[in-house]
Formats: sequence, structure tokens, C-alpha cells
Amino acid sequence: MAAHPPDPGWGALPRLDGTLHVEPAIRQEAAHDAGRLTERLPAAVLRPGSARDVQDVVRFCRRANVPVAPRGLGNTTGGQSLTAGGVVIETRSLAGIRFTAEGAVVGAGVTWLELARAAHERGRAIPAATGYLDLTVGGTLSLGGVPPAISAGAQVDHVVELEVVTGDGELQRCSAARDRELFEAVLAGVGQFGVITSVTVALVPAPQRVRGYHLAYTDRAAFFQDYRTLVHRNEVTEVYGDWWRPGEHGEVHHLNAFVFHGAEPDDDHLLRGLTVAPESAEVRTADYLDHVSRIDDAVAGLRTDLHWDTLAKPWFTVWLPESTAERFVADVVGGLAPHDVGEGGFVLMYVHRRSALTRPSLRLPEADGSDWVYLFTLMTAGPPDDPELPGRMLRRNRELYERARAAGGVRYPIESVEFGPADWAAHYGERWQRLVELKRRYDPGSIMTPGTAWA
Repeated sequence: MAAHPPDPGWGALPRLDGTLHVEPAIRQEAAHDAGRLTERLPAAVLRPGSARDVQDVVRFCRRANVPVAPRGLGNTTGGQSLTAGGVVIETRSLAGIRFTAEGAVVGAGVTWLELARAAHERGRAIPAATGYLDLTVGGTLSLGGVPPAISAGAQVDHVVELEVVTGDGELQRCSAARDRELFEAVLAGVGQFGVITSVTVALVPAPQRVRGYHLAYTDRAAFFQDYRTLVHRNEVTEVYGDWWRPGEHGEVHHLNAFVFHGAEPDDDHLLRGLTVAPESAEVRTADYLDHVSRIDDAVAGLRTDLHWDTLAKPWFTVWLPESTAERFVADVVGGLAPHDVGEGGFVLMYVHRRSALTRPSLRLPEADGSDWVYLFTLMTAGPPDDPELPGRMLRRNRELYERARAAGGVRYPIESVEFGPADWAAHYGERWQRLVELKRRYDPGSIMTPGTAWA
């Protein structure tokens, strides 16, 4: 591994507001993402002080035919934010939050946790809070940003305007009313068209309190029946299922439902008609901000107890239509061994109203007559010193992906599935050719985000 990469002529860059780093230690930090499966050493790392810095470096890289990989906090697990021999643009330094009457204008490197806390001080909230919030705004908007709230849509559905440096080095502002094609291509566009530098997002009034209901099942059919009952009644705000180390202590299905409220909810009414008695539920009430940041607190504990950031995380995530979700999830969970989940890992299932997921680059299963789609995630966490784990788990993930595709499933590309150009073409279906045309227009040198391997 070269400690000193070839210099394509960095001295020709204009004076930057931020910094460009070629030091081995900084480059090495940017050679991994959260998956810890792949190492790709960049030639340089840009920590921009402005959108103009991003423009200057992207223009330079286009002339020199050097790949560019935008990176927030590197929370993807399949090498999406990595580039061997290219430039990683660390957007974390693009900070700042400015509140407006409708929402907030934020730098792409601001985390949703930072925005949630700042908004909460003003009695406001982000409409689609992902389970884990220590993710950059620009990073999740490149993929979708999926919350546990069943009718809120994704984070991409609440963007008012984007500021983007496209792959030709131009600074573009786009919205639903201005350059809509670029707007809709960039949102959940896996970084193929440029670098998001600033975002205007909508905010909503902050809920006061959150009531949570936690139920455990050993009967799979009862679990799925109650899951659907709560979802289809649409009286709760969030619903999700999870499994902890299946195959080790027996198959236990956990059903979690949350109501955002002012006045106290009627527990018996909300849990009526389930296969289990309402009194069997574990009931908790929390302040809203404590609720949406609880997973961040849990991950902080994992970092201390399990050295979480060093673990290999070959995750698998897929959208499923309602017509096949129960069978697919039951078959997969029932066939898992403890090593498939690992120490600190778990399995998660969200459900979402299809009609609330409006951005065309966020691919969903073909319509099956239901307004519900399911997001299934296998969050494996394995030892970092097992040299066979990455290959074994990537083969497993590809096999699961093929099974999901046969069941009408669609990949959600935050995870670890090896994907090539033919896979991407099949993934986007009839939208693929238009995206290729937009890619040629906005990234004519095809330098953007090589970790997603469109071509």
C-alpha cells in the first residue's frame, strides 16, 4: 500500500477555504466505512470549508480523471463512500443550521441528531427521524433515509431544495419547481450526480411525549397478525419488529409500537383485538427527544462495551412487497444461525405506506395492490479478525438478495451486496435509461462515487 500516492498536480488547485490532506494517517481513516469489509485507500481527502472548495476539487478531478467519493460519517457498510486512488470529500465540515419559517437550511455535514436537538429547542422536529440519527444530512439523502414512522415517508420526501456540486463542477440549486429532474435524481441517487453541499428541509411541530408498547411472541403467525392489525388501523406512529440473536435462544419475535401524543393515550383501545392481552405489553413513556435519540445512546454503549466501530458489519437490507414479506422474513429469520447476527447485531423489520414514499430514485417493489411495503434488515456484527467472514457474509447476502428479488424485493443500497452494472439496470427498471442520460449530463467524466459501481 503506497504511503505516498502519485501527485496529479495538487499544486494547481486554487487556494482553498478548507484543507486537502495527503497524509497517510488521514487517508487511512477514509479507507474504510462502517462495514469494515473493504479497504480502499484514497489519494487525498478534502475537508472543504465551502461549496466553492468542492467545486474546485471536482473540476480538478474531472480534468485529471480522478474519481471522487462524497463521505459524511461513512455509515454505509459496502464501500459506497470509498475510492481507491481518488479523492474523498468529507462533507462533515460543511456545517451550519439556519432556521426559517417552514424549516431549516443546513450544511450537508450536519447530522440529523444535531438538527433534531437544535429544532427541539424551538419546539420543532424533523418529520422522518431514522432510528439512528448520528448520520449526516447529505449522506442519508443520497440513499433515502428511512424512519420507523409508518406514514411519514422517508427523509428525501421532506426536502424543499438542494444545493449540489455536480460532477462537472457546477454549483446547482434544484427543487421540485426548479430543475426537477436533477432534484429527483440526486435524492436517493447514491451519489452518482454530484456532491450535496446544502439542504433546505421541512420541519414540523415537535410532539410532546411518546408512549411505547413492547410485546414478545413465540408464535410467528400471531406476531405477523398483530403487526398488520396495528399497521392497518393506522392509530400508532411507529411500528417495527425485531429479533435478537435468532437461532440461539429460540425464535422470539418482538413487536414495538409507539404513539406520539399530547394527551395520554388509551392503552387498552390501542391494543384492542390483538392475539395477546393488552396487560402483557411492556409500556413506557418518554419525552420525544429522548425517544428519537435512544438508539444513538444505545450505540454509544456498544462502542464502549463491544468496540462497535471495529466490528465487521456485512449488513443486508431489502424492500419487500406486503404479499411476500411474511413468508420471506419468516424463512430467513427461521434459518439464521447465531453467527449470522453476531455479537451486538440484530434483525429489524419496518413497514411503510407506499404512497408516502414519493421520490422516484428510491426504488420500491412493484405495486401488488397494497399501500404497504416492508424494509427488512439483517444487521450482522462480526469479529474484525476473522479473514473469512467478509467473503462468507457477502456470498450469504448475495444469495439472500436473489431470494428477495424472486419474491419481488428491491435492494436498499446502504448495505453490503456486491452489485454490478447489470444489477443496477435491473434495479432501476424503466427509469434506468433516463438516469444514464442524466448521469452523462451532470457527471460527464463519470468520476462520481465509484463505490456504487454503476458502470
